[in-house]
Amino acid sequence: MQTENVLIARICHDLITPCNAINLGLEAYEMSEDKSLLSCIRDSASKANVILKFMRELFLSKEEEYMYPASFIQKLISEFLRIYNISCNFVTNNKDLPCSLGQVILYDSAIMKEIMPMGGKVMFNVSNDYINIVYSGDGIIQLDTFPPEELTYKNVLRFKLLEQLRDSGFSVNSSIEGGEGKIMEIRKA
Repeated sequence: MQTENVLIARICHDLITPCNAINLGLEAYEMSEDKSLLSCIRDSASKANVILKFMRELFLSKEEEYMYPASFIQKLISEFLRIYNISCNFVTNNKDLPCSLGQVILYDSAIMKEIMPMGGKVMFNVSNDYINIVYSGDGIIQLDTFPPEELTYKNVLRFKLLEQLRDSGFSVNSSIEGGEGKIMEIRKA
């Protein structure tokens, strides 16, 4: 139950900024009827919608046979990460991705947002047998710096990712420094 409470609190936290902007924008619009405020309101509503869609896919249980369209995953993570000033490049030759692989990519995307709080770049190179993630940015926070016994959103994400990796037969082979940034390699066990 505590894990669910941490997740709910974080989802609400991530939605507070765009929802507050919507409320403030509407209040300002009512007072001034300045049409330029409408674009700010639309932008905030769009961000809230992207966050909600991403969180729904991240935490919604799917049948193991479900196949994610690769284009859907690509669009979902690109829009989500863009909100947090992270540019995303997603490369795959697969038209569809197995549910377990799609979930791993979604958890990795959520973690990228957490470890690059100042923004950056991430590239996913995906096949059925591996995921290579190359990421770079200012102020990168390593996940292993968070004590695992603390029930925080980052640790819940880390736990859920490791659980998803184990359940789908993947493991993290390495996390190394590369010429383009940090590289995380995830392979079929």
